[in-house]
Amino acid sequence: MPPSNPLTVITRLSALRAVLSILLILCALAPDLRADTLSGTIKDPSGATVPAAHIEISSPTLTQPLVLTSDAAGKFTAPNLAPGIYTLKVEKDGFDPLVTTVDLHGAADLPLTLAITAQQTIVTVSGSNLAFANSDHFYRALRDDGLGESFRVENATFTLDAGTFDLKSGTLTFLAPVDGKQTGAIFVGQGHFSLKPFTTIDAKELQRRAGALTVEEDLSDVVFRFTPGEVSVFTKLLAGSGKVDTPAEASTVYAHWKDKVRHRHDVPEGFTQAVLESEAIDNVDADLLASIYNPQHPAFLNAYLQGSPHKDLRFFLRARVGAVPQLDSPEEVGLINCDGSGQEDGIWYSQHLKAELLNHTASSTQDRRLFATRSYNIETVIGKNDHLASRAIIRFEPLIPGERVMKFSLLPTLRVLRVAAKDGHDLHFIQENRKQDGSFYAILDAAPAMGQTDSISVEYAGDKVLTNAGNGSYYIGSRESWYPNLNGVGGFGEKSLFDLTFKVPNPNVIISVGKLVDQHTEAGYLVTRWVTSVPAPVAGFNYGQYQKMDFPDDLTHYQISGYYLTDVPDVLRKFQGRGQFGGGASEPGDMRSQALDSMAPRSMTKYALDQTRAQMQLCTFYFGRAPFENINITEQPNFNFGQSWPSLVYLPISAYIDSTQRWMMFDKIDDNFTGFVREVTPHEVAHQWFGHSIGWASYHDQWLSEGFAEFAAGLFLQQAVGPKWQKDYREFWDRLHKRLLDKNNFGVSPNDAGPIWLGERLVSPHSAQAYQGVTYGKGAFILSMLRSLMRADAGASGDPDQAFIDMMHDFTDSYRDKPASTESFEAIVNNHITPQLDIQKNGRLDWFFREWVMDTEIPRYSLKYDVQPDGAGHFKIHAEITQSEVDQNFAMFVPVFADFGQGMFRLGQIEVVGNSTRQANFTVAAQPKKVELNAYKDLLER
Repeated sequence: MPPSNPLTVITRLSALRAVLSILLILCALAPDLRADTLSGTIKDPSGATVPAAHIEISSPTLTQPLVLTSDAAGKFTAPNLAPGIYTLKVEKDGFDPLVTTVDLHGAADLPLTLAITAQQTIVTVSGSNLAFANSDHFYRALRDDGLGESFRVENATFTLDAGTFDLKSGTLTFLAPVDGKQTGAIFVGQGHFSLKPFTTIDAKELQRRAGALTVEEDLSDVVFRFTPGEVSVFTKLLAGSGKVDTPAEASTVYAHWKDKVRHRHDVPEGFTQAVLESEAIDNVDADLLASIYNPQHPAFLNAYLQGSPHKDLRFFLRARVGAVPQLDSPEEVGLINCDGSGQEDGIWYSQHLKAELLNHTASSTQDRRLFATRSYNIETVIGKNDHLASRAIIRFEPLIPGERVMKFSLLPTLRVLRVAAKDGHDLHFIQENRKQDGSFYAILDAAPAMGQTDSISVEYAGDKVLTNAGNGSYYIGSRESWYPNLNGVGGFGEKSLFDLTFKVPNPNVIISVGKLVDQHTEAGYLVTRWVTSVPAPVAGFNYGQYQKMDFPDDLTHYQISGYYLTDVPDVLRKFQGRGQFGGGASEPGDMRSQALDSMAPRSMTKYALDQTRAQMQLCTFYFGRAPFENINITEQPNFNFGQSWPSLVYLPISAYIDSTQRWMMFDKIDDNFTGFVREVTPHEVAHQWFGHSIGWASYHDQWLSEGFAEFAAGLFLQQAVGPKWQKDYREFWDRLHKRLLDKNNFGVSPNDAGPIWLGERLVSPHSAQAYQGVTYGKGAFILSMLRSLMRADAGASGDPDQAFIDMMHDFTDSYRDKPASTESFEAIVNNHITPQLDIQKNGRLDWFFREWVMDTEIPRYSLKYDVQPDGAGHFKIHAEITQSEVDQNFAMFVPVFADFGQGMFRLGQIEVVGNSTRQANFTVAAQPKKVELNAYKDLLER
């Protein structure tokens, strides 16, 4: 709570003395013994109480007005009043005066709501602040750099890891030195580039992308940009070469390069533009500035290739930070074909250095950060025009000695106004036009000391974070770059503490990550403060005219709340027939226009919270306790999109529309969409564990988040919906199976695009849905198959899932505070391997991860069986299980089920290797109605 204002205390004492004096006079003059009481509670439009409001009560029965002040709970009481007419006037700064009349006969308790005084929030920026934007001396030299000396090159060949450049004939023109350092060169002439992958998986990916196991590209020109230490790559080539006049083509090539890499498309034409031109688009000049200020800055060399058959290949070699930082990976070598909307657009190659591969030191968990973020303290004002103005204090610690340039992910429409050091003095910063390479970089005056925490403050403002959806709802357009996110490019690997204060115009409210620790009104605005008690990977909020509902959890004691909207956004008004859309009422019998007339957001919120509570309890049982003690479930106007942030879930408005209403809206029941609505809440709630408790180390490992959350949604359908779960559970896995294996118009299924290990790189013009199908669907199947493999069969004591539960608890506990990689998850699995699964006799499940994570094979199974009495009152089941369409080493354990009249009962699992048939016998007490393989879809099969 803020400290008390001494003047307020004095005012309250004075008022109290006045009240006591008046009451004594009234008591002395009272004609009878009757004493009435006038009391009330003062609130603002959001329902928050208003303390310290000035209350003046007047009446013909009073010799002078009675003056009171509302207490901390917004309450006031005037006892011992005579019956009669009383006028109350309530005043408070930031609110319009409220005047009301009461005919008092007995006790009256008044609910009083103050209206906010109309205001306009204005942010004033001094010119001196903007003088520090894009004005650093060395940055300007890099940005405006021209051409330097030129040299003749003939048959000059050099290798950069997997890539080889052969400059057969032409000129090499250096850019003019900056601070005496070379940072670029331009080749014009005839050359050739080749790239040969070192691993089988990368060779297969090139075959899919380029139609060959290697890249072979003839060159007409190349622009090289590099940190100063890499100039030796070129000076070695020029030994004995003479200087020549700079060709005019070099200037043309350089100008074309600047136009290309400094341009940002508002709407990406393809995948590579979406990746490279995100909120964290590389400003190459700013990246080079870091190496000018710090000679020990991690080295990089970028090559921008113009040739045949491709016009914009980009080869990147970058230590620590990663070749493609936006891809969320420490892999140092990358090749990208920037083909816009063309059919060969994509990231063709991304891999660790050859030396790391040979030495077996390559890992997704390599730290690629230059600074570690410790905390964010952010104050944000949302204006009545929906613009946002913020001030963020970012505490950080350097991880590399000498670093002075800090890169942030920030929405380009949010313009930085001022950056200041800890002592308050202005710092230079970089943020070019939002249509250019407009990422935000801060430049420290000096490198902070290693092992010590420093801080900067950033003031910024702009729009496009919020879009008014109508009727009190808003689209939140930027959910992880609405603040200067230091290490938020692409992933959730780093966690920080957040202290977030929001000031918003009533009647709108904010629901944020963290816990609400303070709420009050200030100058007519609702002010709330939210704090994370444990480090979180990201901060976000929802915004609108929400109503709140709390929901008890007596088992696991999480604090569960729901926030819902009482009206629909503009896009859905056409489904309400109350005359609110199109200027008039709908025609009688127009079913679609009346679909949402009976919408009941409060009751649907209760349903969503019931799902949330059940999933929180289920996930706690299977995976361990979540790190966040509260969770807020919020409605959003997006119709088919859900998302989860730490302690904050965004549910689509479709989750608040029942099946009858959806049928009326679309004239049909869509089973796939029905499944989405049923599963979106448990899926997003599960991200409190997978994604926010356990982060992913790189794009290779994102299936540990999305696939595991999808598995948890299926687990919810099996464990939390009642005894008749079988149909919904099977349909859930059938939908994932279809999404993974159905072919598109190019004849390509998501599974055909490549192994789950490739993550986002699966996306191509021929496989646009591959990431979703594989990462979500196959990821869920992989965890489901591990559960099936570890499940105890009939006759075992205890919970048949206990081995799986122990393994998942171990995983959660081991990686609660650090990102997990596929390799680290495999290591946890190996610690819990059962003897039956150790088919290689090495205590590892390498065979399983090789088949399902690093490859694309999916087996087909068939079953023949016979049931005969065994002569001893039992029955003998003889089964022949055939596995096909896999290689000779593909191994799997296939679950066998029998139906004895009360649903499918698991008999056991049988190991099958390669394209072969395995025979198995089971003795059972009763004759089964049916015997089946994989009855509950535990195993992914054709």
